[in-house]
Amino acid sequence: VKDIEDEIPFEVPEGWAWCRLRNIGEYKKGPFGSSLTKSMFVPKSENTVKVYEQKNAIQKDHSLGEYYITRDYFESQMQSFEVFPGDILVSCAGTIGETYILPDNIEQGIINQALMKMKITSLINTDYFLMFFDHILKEESANNGKGTAIKNIPPFDIFKNFLFPLPSYSEQKRIIESVNNIFSIIDNLENNKSDLQSLIKNTKSKILDLAIHGKLVPQDPNDEPAEELLKRIATSDNRPYEKVDEEPFEIPDSWKWVKLNDLAEIARGGSPRPIQDYITEDKDGINWIKIGDTSEKSKYITSSKEKIKPEGKKHSRYVHAGDFLLTNSMSFGRPYILKIDGCIHDGWLVFANIKECLLQDYLYYALSSAYIYETFSNVAAGSTVKNLKSDTVKQVDFPLPPLSEQKRIVEAIENMYEVLDQIQNNLV
Repeated sequence: VKDIEDEIPFEVPEGWAWCRLRNIGEYKKGPFGSSLTKSMFVPKSENTVKVYEQKNAIQKDHSLGEYYITRDYFESQMQSFEVFPGDILVSCAGTIGETYILPDNIEQGIINQALMKMKITSLINTDYFLMFFDHILKEESANNGKGTAIKNIPPFDIFKNFLFPLPSYSEQKRIIESVNNIFSIIDNLENNKSDLQSLIKNTKSKILDLAIHGKLVPQDPNDEPAEELLKRIATSDNRPYEKVDEEPFEIPDSWKWVKLNDLAEIARGGSPRPIQDYITEDKDGINWIKIGDTSEKSKYITSSKEKIKPEGKKHSRYVHAGDFLLTNSMSFGRPYILKIDGCIHDGWLVFANIKECLLQDYLYYALSSAYIYETFSNVAAGSTVKNLKSDTVKQVDFPLPPLSEQKRIVEAIENMYEVLDQIQNNLV
């Protein structure tokens, strides 16, 4: 009896034993070198034998494959590589450790160079063996496998010496039962997680829908109605606001439908061309704000990756921190609030000089709503690539609450979003 205490990876319960793979099964790797080449393959017939390939193990399907050898060649040199129902196929190169138990209805055949066949003693539960074998083989193959770019199963003298933890047969069955139950719970959690992610996304959309309909927070009779504020602004600007003839949906009495054009100056960006001639690494360059500088998870643009030369400013549109940007091509209709100054290309629309009757944050959430997105989709031009034109965006109908209510709406949205984001982060 050899003492292997120094080799044992971890302690096992009393009644278990450590054994070598060579003691619990038979293993045979496929033929190497010139023993089996494509030149030996022949069309399928009554006198041929199938050649099982690595994809049979990887895709768990014995019917795949189209390579055959003659029965004469099989009987003269390949019989030791024959597989039988119950044998386990193992992929041995590249994708290592994928296993497949051959069913009863297999076609007579042999394994190719990229496979190993295993037959395990009946004293070991096959599912229990494969559970540990998968872990052992993949880990040890990474440590001992030959090859650099493509790993291979370790040499047989190493492979057959791998240690395997062996409980009694009845405990093997109980372990598999328990593992299967746990995996079933995990699968259910994964499915529920996906459902919950979708529910959170829909809930956020519903919150915005309630917000722009005036149903998210209660109205306060002490709030100055939006119409009074609009009249005062119109007087100071010496330009009356444009009234909406057909209201898209009902809003509270203290709210007012208004055109976006009456709330901000809306214009399209521009690009100096060719842009490569204007890109600079000079620290005194102007921020060149692109859609790639945004994050879908943030409502702010805080930096730009590139700068342009100051002379490019007259060929573009200069924007300021506090202005509001809206994507107007490809993924159109995504809103952002600027935290930096810079120039924008024609893939952006800018909302500048926003009137004091409109909070930036309320504008952000309102433009993020399904109603506004659908409205933008209806007015977007182009058949293949949709674009938003500044003139059409100016005419979009916008539900405007009293200024005080806008603040309450933004606060309510952000409080609810914070809770939903916490739940979402805990799902990851």
